[in-house]
Amino acid sequence: MDEQWYQNYVLLALRLDKILRSQSAQPFVDAYYGPSAWKTQVESEREVPLDNIIKLAADLRTSLSSQQYTAAHQRHLEKQLRALETVARKLNGEDFTLQEEVQNCFDISPRWIPEAEFEQAHSWLDEILPGAGDISTRALAWRKRYELPQEKYYLLPQLVELMIAEARARTSAFVDLPPEEKIEVRVVRGKPTGGACWYLGNYQSLIEINADLPIALNTLLDLICHEGYPGHHTEATLKELHLYRKQGYLDQSVLPLISPLCLIAEGIATLAKEVIFSAEEAEKWLAQHIYPQVGLTIEPIDAEKFAQASDILEGVRGNAAFLLREGRSEAEVRQYIQKYMLVSEDRADKALQFLKVPFLDAYVFTYFYGKKLMRPWLEGPDKLKVFRRFLSEQIVPSDLVALSS
Repeated sequence: MDEQWYQNYVLLALRLDKILRSQSAQPFVDAYYGPSAWKTQVESEREVPLDNIIKLAADLRTSLSSQQYTAAHQRHLEKQLRALETVARKLNGEDFTLQEEVQNCFDISPRWIPEAEFEQAHSWLDEILPGAGDISTRALAWRKRYELPQEKYYLLPQLVELMIAEARARTSAFVDLPPEEKIEVRVVRGKPTGGACWYLGNYQSLIEINADLPIALNTLLDLICHEGYPGHHTEATLKELHLYRKQGYLDQSVLPLISPLCLIAEGIATLAKEVIFSAEEAEKWLAQHIYPQVGLTIEPIDAEKFAQASDILEGVRGNAAFLLREGRSEAEVRQYIQKYMLVSEDRADKALQFLKVPFLDAYVFTYFYGKKLMRPWLEGPDKLKVFRRFLSEQIVPSDLVALSS
């Protein structure tokens, strides 16, 4: 096992990050906690030509089999390198279809979802949502009931603290977290998503909550589980502990956003809340601990059916990405999102702006397909054991497809 190979892999990712940031201010590396000298080297050197980076990626793939890594580790690295090489080739001017880009970068084959599937979800919501008017009007009114009023934003820190404590306690019941792990939460503006987790290394994370969008208390719990426990922060912490520190997998210290490991990460995060709460449990906990603090009373509905419909409607984002890549106008894509996701014009525009960021029209598939791919593995009595493996092992998306077929 050659540390030089690891170093070359990490340098490749960091150099791509430097190029992408210089071209679009968009990061390629989501987190890095490896040797500081390697990062310093990239920061101080001149930008490496993309032709050289493409060759380095190909050379690393060729030499991978001689490193005597485990079969699972080698397969993970093969897929990662394919993604890094694809990103470099695209930055160098090569064209890919959206399907090719997603396949190469995330190890899945996305499909266009027929609108009939979204309309079926609409019919489920039509059955359970109260009020008068069409389904879009009622869905918007229902979501608005959960919104934290602006005059009560001062309560946000303590509400978040309660949610974090509960999610962490439920997560700690089935995984051993390092005692020094910690999350800091900040409220921010001007971001493309509702929330984000920035892993800082040493079992520490910064979670951002975007105040540009209305903050709904029910989806705030989703966000805390998604970004924190047992989602992104938990996965990054356990993989640093078990893979980087205990097994010496130096490649784990760099987390490229446009790569298969992020599909696994988003699958974990989108499933995080339902691993520790059923839909009914989440509503009961919120009704007992959160809603009374803001004077909120919610008429209960079929939470499971609402969750199922919401999962289907997340597929609208992928269709929107296909439409945008086809050259459809922004107005048409925005209207499509608004119509089928049953969201406000502002939220539809936020979703559209996300798709316009370089590589994020491919990344958007990680949420829907990560959840769809991993959920069947969590349906048995050993779901917590399986989820622990997802949190602490390197998993290749196509292997999950092959093993489940």
